[in-house]
Amino acid sequence: NQRVVVPSTSSTMFTGTVRVKICEATGLRATDKHRKFWQDAPPIIDPYVLLDVDQNRLNRTSIKPKTLDPVWNETFTHDVQSAVMLGLTVFHDAALPPDDFVANCRIPFEELVRREDDTNDFW
Repeated sequence: NQRVVVPSTSSTMFTGTVRVKICEATGLRATDKHRKFWQDAPPIIDPYVLLDVDQNRLNRTSIKPKTLDPVWNETFTHDVQSAVMLGLTVFHDAALPPDDFVANCRIPFEELVRREDDTNDFW
């Protein structure tokens, strides 16, 4: 498992309404903990995505059971002030807490507001 951080080269802040659509994830990997506990089972997880801005949790998607290629197509809209970083973190909904980290992505608002289009796709 690897955490991906996109560094910001400046401290551009965004104040306004953010609409994020979580579409899908492909090729997720089962966590080490999940593989160790379920050794004889196929490596599948029950993923969900946490959405945060500057370490403040905004929302989370529904849980998609038993898949490494979940499709959510869920949209979240929030007003933010002085936002610097948008974060998306995928977790496996574990039977016993805490949930297992799967992957994450951090996108500076500078990257989002620099583009001319109203909609930005990040993969």
